[in-house]
Amino acid sequence: MGSESIDTRPVFFFDIDNCLYPRSKRVHEMMQELIDKYFINHLSLSPLTAASLHQTYYKQYGLAIEGLVRHHAIEPLEYNAQVDDALPLEDVIKPDPQLRQLLLDMDRSRVKPWLFTNAYVNHARRVVKLLGVEDLFEGVTYCDYGAREFICKPHRGMFEKAMREAGAREGECSFVGE
Repeated sequence: MGSESIDTRPVFFFDIDNCLYPRSKRVHEMMQELIDKYFINHLSLSPLTAASLHQTYYKQYGLAIEGLVRHHAIEPLEYNAQVDDALPLEDVIKPDPQLRQLLLDMDRSRVKPWLFTNAYVNHARRVVKLLGVEDLFEGVTYCDYGAREFICKPHRGMFEKAMREAGAREGECSFVGE
């Protein structure tokens, strides 16, 4: 018989954007501009209408992309290529030795560090690689833009997905976010 042990460590979930790097990097603002541009170009909207609809979808669904998929049948991975993947992250996110040391100081025999983001996996991997901490997390839960139906924060289903993927039990996990 195998002697597989069950991992009982609590999970420490880390949001990525504006959490692993500071808001002062202005990645969120750059992303907002690209999202508005996408609305303008693909829905033929004025800048003001595009910005308004973007915010409506963000507030209603947690992500603007969900509104675009539901109401305009856009291709989510094409959207991702023109928004998240188009961000000039290499210009603003650099290795962070202090963040790396903070993560190294965590006792991984007692806690499981896990990434948890509303972005697609490409963005998650890109950010942690640029920060120089990609080797310090045991996994990532992300909004799967390639799925037929996707869920995102703040919906309960996204938190349940993260807990399931990380092997976390209720009451035995923590979340670090903005």
